[in-house]
Amino acid sequence: MDTFAGWKTRGRCHVLGNDIPHDGVVMPYDLITTKVRDPELLVPHLFEAIDSTLLERLKPGDFIVAGRNFLCGKAHNQGLIAMKALQLRIICESMPFRSFRGAIGLAVPSLVGCVGITDFLSSGDDIEADFESGRIVKLATGESKDFPPISPEIKTIVAQGGMRGMLTRWLEDHPERRIPA
Repeated sequence: MDTFAGWKTRGRCHVLGNDIPHDGVVMPYDLITTKVRDPELLVPHLFEAIDSTLLERLKPGDFIVAGRNFLCGKAHNQGLIAMKALQLRIICESMPFRSFRGAIGLAVPSLVGCVGITDFLSSGDDIEADFESGRIVKLATGESKDFPPISPEIKTIVAQGGMRGMLTRWLEDHPERRIPA
């Protein structure tokens, strides 16, 4: 039973490149060090160090496309919280495991292992991405490429709303395990 609708979706790409660190680039240091977790406070600062106008171009369902080592450095989640609030999806060549774990734990759909994706797509391209098959299609030309699909296990976690959603569902199925209030 998927609560996440949209394994095959269309949106606009925003291509960022290689070696994009979370701290100080995806999200300012001061919001990380003060442990801000409120999406309303985080969203206005998302990607401002990369492109101060990017936020105004982002629409729900858009794709953040990156090359190697997206969200490198410390594995903080503030940028992912903001991306989740904006209903963004991630397509990248690679992401450190801790960052990937954070994205999946927060239910940010992420397609990794897409080698050559930044050569295939350009910022502003409208695409259709099928996370279940790994196929990405440029809508203007019909050109497509196949990449590794999202695994069934990761799909299940995202579909249930991340780790919090999985835990909520598990507690609903096992009321005897709830801690009395």
